[in-house]
Formats: sequence, structure tokens, C-alpha cells
Amino acid sequence: MEFAIQVMHNSVPEHTDRADPKVGAVLAKEDGTLINFAYRGELRQGDHAEFTVLERKHRADKLDGCVLYATLEPCAPGARSVTKLGCAERIVNARIKKVYVGIEDPDPKVKGNGIAFLKKNHIEIDFFDKDLQEQILTTNNQFLKEAAERAKLAEQEDIEPTYTELDKALEGFELKDFSTDALEKFREKLNIKYSVDSADFKSVLRKWNIIRIDSKTQTTHPTGLGILLFGKNPQILYPQSLVKFTIKTQGQDKPKILDFDGPLVLMPNKIENYLEINFPKAIDRSSMARKEIKEVYFEVLREVIINAIVHRDYTIEQANINVKIDDEKIIVESPGKPLIPIEKLKDYSAPTFSANPKIANVFYQMQFIEKRNMGMEELHHYADTMGVNKPIIEYDEPYLKVTLFKKAEAKKEIGKNDIIEFVKERGKISTGDYAEQFGGSTKTAVRALNALVNEGVLDREGEKRGTKYFLKK
Repeated sequence: MEFAIQVMHNSVPEHTDRADPKVGAVLAKEDGTLINFAYRGELRQGDHAEFTVLERKHRADKLDGCVLYATLEPCAPGARSVTKLGCAERIVNARIKKVYVGIEDPDPKVKGNGIAFLKKNHIEIDFFDKDLQEQILTTNNQFLKEAAERAKLAEQEDIEPTYTELDKALEGFELKDFSTDALEKFREKLNIKYSVDSADFKSVLRKWNIIRIDSKTQTTHPTGLGILLFGKNPQILYPQSLVKFTIKTQGQDKPKILDFDGPLVLMPNKIENYLEINFPKAIDRSSMARKEIKEVYFEVLREVIINAIVHRDYTIEQANINVKIDDEKIIVESPGKPLIPIEKLKDYSAPTFSANPKIANVFYQMQFIEKRNMGMEELHHYADTMGVNKPIIEYDEPYLKVTLFKKAEAKKEIGKNDIIEFVKERGKISTGDYAEQFGGSTKTAVRALNALVNEGVLDREGEKRGTKYFLKK
């Protein structure tokens, strides 16, 4: 990955009137042995790095099982020119086993399609580390800015093929099914000069894959993506797109239940207004005298909820985003297995990738995500700022769950039965699982668990960090 970034800096620009992306590609054997590398425009102006390394340098070679590292998402079929194969197609044809991707394609109509095509063809996908991803973004800053601006222009372009259900046109829906308020919010946030009822604005929506125009009949239909983001009643088609709040505080006979519905692009303001009106009353009944503490609390909660809306798996039916609030904690449940290994989420080192790159792009351009630079780092520091237990991030199928603690838990003696019940519930646990459940250091967990091993209550397997504890039969 580091070498691909080093190679990226050698890229040769194609245009004089606009910035071109700097892209590096490294080809290696599965064991990490370097085969070759390439950068954009290395052998011929405008040639993509993946094309250069696969076709120009190794066209006649057998590359089955090799690994490719690309700093930019490989382009999908039809994304660049109908006469040329996309880089993702060339990767599939070369029988590459795995691809590491640096950043997603910035083009809103393409974003995520290269990755989706590779996955569809059973190629493993992994991502560059977060610090390396930031280097790529910094180097390509001007190109990314210009690409975002070009996306607002009403230029007619062919739409790429569909690779996900959300990319497909919905025959039973029409433009009148869009919320004018939602479209106006999009236009305002992106500073688009065209009116929402103009042909030019329709072209912008087409470019963002919000609508599709049938080339034969010239009829226009919203896509699934469009209905989710801008539909008047997206929950008719996607009932799983509700955000459900359950609030139970001390003294309440019944929990307070609230459902947030409507187009996704209007949800952030709805939820934020609710939190502002009810914060801290509906969220925390304890006193919070310091304004900066209240601000951090609000912003972290807001960011976790908005990220759940953006990154959840909308193909999972019967599963909504759940926000469960009580006097001690807040749990946000987001349907879908994370693309990033759970370990990277737990240690706050996860790079920025989404199961819904086009939704993520709309929310980013509308300044809904990382609105105040509130990302994984701020979640990491949340516990220290608030003086509470660290947030817990876990995957409990089908939900990715984030637990935020609202106040420090009182120290209590952990009884033998508490540990036994926890092990019984989980089947097997590690010292890390113990520490997350009961608090304390890993050393404390080792002592407590080994004491039960010595008593003959628990057994263990594995060594060092891989040790697992379970009930002795």
C-alpha cells in the first residue's frame, strides 16, 4: 500500500485546464512478492494505472491468484467509454484474487460501482489503512474538489450499468413521487444554480443516478437510490428505512417511542431538531453543567446516528435503525455487517468506506457527515471528555451496535455468578470480552478468569492473546 502511494506521485497529467487524478497500482503475488507497478499516464497519456500494469506490462502472463493494490477504485464497465474495457473488467479477466482499494471513485454516478463489480465477480476487496487513505486524499485534493464541482453541471452523459438494486429504475414511480423540500435542500446545500423543475436540474439528478431516462421511450423514473434519498414516502417501498427511537428513563411507566420517516436527506435535520429540543432532558436526566460537555455529547450522538443512516445495509428487510436510550447509556443499532474488520472499528482505525457509497457521497456533499469534523477520532476521545466508560462497538447479527455511556458506572464487585452467566451467554470469551463487559484492565480479566480455571469452573484454549475461556464440562 505504501509503495502504491509512492508510485502514485509519478502520475503524468493528461489535461492542462483541469486537475487529473494521481493513481498508483502495484501488482504482487499472494505472498507479497512484488511483480510490477504502474502509475497513471506512465506509458501513454491518460492510460489508467491498472490498465498499464495488467495489459501493457503483463498481457501475456498468467496472473491467477495475484493481488492488486490500487490507490483509486478501479473503474467499472461502461464508466469511461463504451469502446474500452473498464479496469475492473481487466482485473476480472486477469483472474486477480484480491484488490486493495485506496479511495472510492469521486464521480457520483460511478462511486462504488467498481468495487461492486469486483465483488459480484467473487474478487476479495480490502482497503488501504486510514492514514494512507488520508495521504491519497491530500495528494488528490484539487482533483476531488473539481470532480465535485463538475458533478453539479448539467452535462448529458451516459449512465453506467447497474450493479446494485438501488441503482435500478423503479418503473412504478415518477418524478412527482419526489419531495420538493428534499430536492430544494439538495440544491441549496450543493449550491446548484438550476431550479428544481428545470431540465438542467433533471440532468444533474441523472448524473447523480437519482433518476434514469429510458433511451428508447425517453420516460423518466426515479431509482431506488432516488426514492430513498428524496421520495415523499420512501418507507412504502423501503419500510426498513425508518429510524426508531425508544426512550426509557427512571420513573416512566412506559418507554417513549418515536419513528422518524420521510426522505433520508431530511432526516438529519429532523433528528437534530429533536435532540436539540429534548437535550439533555430526553437524553440524560443527570446534571450537565459544562456547556462543552453537553456539546460533545450531542455531537457524538448525532454523528453516530447519521452514520448509521448512511452506512446501514438497506437490503436487509425487517430491520430498522434503532436508537435505545435509558438513564445509563445510548445504543445505536445499524443493520448490516461492516465492510471493515470489526477490530479496526473497535480501535478507531477504520478507513472511510461505505456499503452505500452514493448515499455517503450525497450526505458528505450536503455536509451532514463529519459536519464538525466529528469522526472516529472524536468517538475515541468521547469517554475521556465525558468521564465515562469507553464506547463499545460490536457486531450482533444483523446489527452493528455502538453503545455510548452517559455517566460513569459505579464500581461494583464482580461476582463469580456474573462471570459464569456472561461466559454461558457468549459460549467462549477472551480477556478483551471480559474487560468490555465488566471494565478494568486486561490483567484484571486474566486474574479473574484464571482464578475460575483454577477452581475448575472454566477451561481455556489457545495461547496469549488468542486464549479463549469457556465453561468446563
